[in-house]
Amino acid sequence: MRCTERSQRWCAGEMLCAVYDGEELLAEIHEESEEYYSTDSKGREVYVGCLDMNGTLELDDCFELVEEGADKRDAV
Repeated sequence: MRCTERSQRWCAGEMLCAVYDGEELLAEIHEESEEYYSTDSKGREVYVGCLDMNGTLELDDCFELVEEGADKRDAV
């Protein structure tokens, strides 16, 4: 996954995670919930997206899918 815009998640004044424009993350599926998560540069969990009822990947608005090893300017 590639972050397309800076994003931070906060709860009760505490930063839960932060990702930055152009940052690439490797996401893994949580089998039970069919949600994809990664970690930010500080090891905090980042929600990336989920599978819909048809099994199609729906990414959070600030991420795009990139092919592993692809040029950073070429999104899939």
